Amino acid sequence: MKKQILTLLMASLMTGTVLAAPGTVLEKTQVLEQTVYGELQDGAVVDRINQLDETIYGTGFTGNSQTLSKRVDSLYDSLEGSGTNISLREEMDALEYTYQNSINAGSLVDRVEKMERSVNGRISTGPLEKRIISLKTKVYGGNVKLTNQVGTLASNQVFKVMLNDALSSKTNQLGDTVHFTVAENVMDGNVLLVPAGTVGTGTITTLKKARSFGRNGALDITFDSIPAIDGTEFTAVQGEDAKNKTKSEIKAAGASVAGVVLLGPVGLVGGAFIKGKNVEYSAGTIVYVQPQDSVSIQGLVIGGDGLAHSDDELADAVTVTNISSTNNETDYVDNTENMTADNAVLEDAGSDVDTESEGVEESNDTAENVSQPIVVVKRN
Repeated sequence: MKKQILTLLMASLMTGTVLAAPGTVLEKTQVLEQTVYGELQDGAVVDRINQLDETIYGTGFTGNSQTLSKRVDSLYDSLEGSGTNISLREEMDALEYTYQNSINAGSLVDRVEKMERSVNGRISTGPLEKRIISLKTKVYGGNVKLTNQVGTLASNQVFKVMLNDALSSKTNQLGDTVHFTVAENVMDGNVLLVPAGTVGTGTITTLKKARSFGRNGALDITFDSIPAIDGTEFTAVQGEDAKNKTKSEIKAAGASVAGVVLLGPVGLVGGAFIKGKNVEYSAGTIVYVQPQDSVSIQGLVIGGDGLAHSDDELADAVTVTNISSTNNETDYVDNTENMTADNAVLEDAGSDVDTESEGVEESNDTAENVSQPIVVVKRN
């Protein structure tokens, strides 16, 4: 929700007007249109609200300005959320998360159509609410409990993002905008805080081109705006914990960061002809980041008992199995992401190295006489 508010605020600044938090009929209508259609609509406000009502619920709207205001409030609360009530947008978030373990960017109309093509092989018609209910029935096979729970994203919690565009200390400029996608689900125990697939923007805050005497280039990014599942936006950086994570990933991949260029007996004159390396990030590069400050987020618990459980509680879960005569076989596949060395880490080693490693490890674990495991969660 706050992402749409920010978009409208930037648009208002460009036109010379200033928008506060949405409070008027027009402001809330604009936020709703950004969420549902991805862009503002033309025409009279009454007609635009009629269109929203028809698109979401399949019902038209007529009335005076007072009932118009109440109707907009009702639409806004049901779509964007109010208090601890689960909004229609959160229903779609949970549906995508359950189906594909990530959440799509874009308008609600586009997201519903994309999932319908994947699940049904065709796009359905009718109001969005009914189409989402139909998808839930097919994906879940039954009712799944959704609960809003407040979680904390600590300043030392490291997670990975993927750069959407190629970056280079040779061609980019200081202050350039960086587009990226959160590459894993960010959780607080079983509370989903930032879903994989969330799109954010950042800024190049340090940029140096490669120079003589083997001096490498430098390129640092501040990940200014990462929207959480409740619309809260926070800033992430490549802090010490993120750098250490990058180091450990490089070591695990068997890469070396010790290829330091030394001038040695070449001397200053010869060293002038030894040029360092520029920092090169290809599109799709994985970068580890962490929040600049701890942030509280109203996250989402999908399924279970609807209660928030910490990582320790989940780790203490005891699995009790029923005995049967059926053997169940499960395949586990562990995919290691392509890793590109972070410049800040390599700069500590005196060299700038791009390292990639791919690997797939497969193993088959066979469990005998097990069916329908029952999970008992210990609570503090």
